[in-house]
Amino acid sequence: MNEQTTQPTAEMVISDVETMKVVADALRLQILDAMRQPTTVKAVAAQLETPPAKLYYHVNLLEKHGLIQVVGINIETGIVEKQYQVTAHRFLMRNPVLAGAELSAENVSTLVASMLDDSKDGFRRAYAQRDPNEPAPPRHPFASKKAFKLTEAQITAFHAKLVALIEETDRLAAENADLPTEPFELTAVFYQRQVKE
Repeated sequence: MNEQTTQPTAEMVISDVETMKVVADALRLQILDAMRQPTTVKAVAAQLETPPAKLYYHVNLLEKHGLIQVVGINIETGIVEKQYQVTAHRFLMRNPVLAGAELSAENVSTLVASMLDDSKDGFRRAYAQRDPNEPAPPRHPFASKKAFKLTEAQITAFHAKLVALIEETDRLAAENADLPTEPFELTAVFYQRQVKE
């Protein structure tokens, strides 16, 4: 086995539409999840119960866009088998909905579902491991869902506050990147309710 030394980074921010399109696919999200540790296409195919030939196109796309990398090569009887691993432990989307017209409704749905599933799992773990002796926030995990009506002036002001808060999280993330603690997470979903089809 020819091992390479490249290790996944802690996180990678995806901000370009083309890479969002690559990630916005249910099968490719499954491949990324399966490649959190070094593995082969053959092993991933067995895990996903699908033929390896069906995965190579998707694996090549993920590698081309820097989402996975070759971390080892094994040659047996002249056959080359590559080991792949994700390039980051976490992939963060830079507001994929802003890509709007560039992404189909199905693609956006896949991305948002993946983000919310990740948030759900993280929240569940944080809630289970919270310190019951801490009497009040700020460290308590919490979730809130509200419905409210806004005037045009109010929605403009409210949206500006949300954008400022998200920009503040980006600033704090960069400023405190080297802190030896686990990060806090914020998931924001804001939309106007639509009439059901």
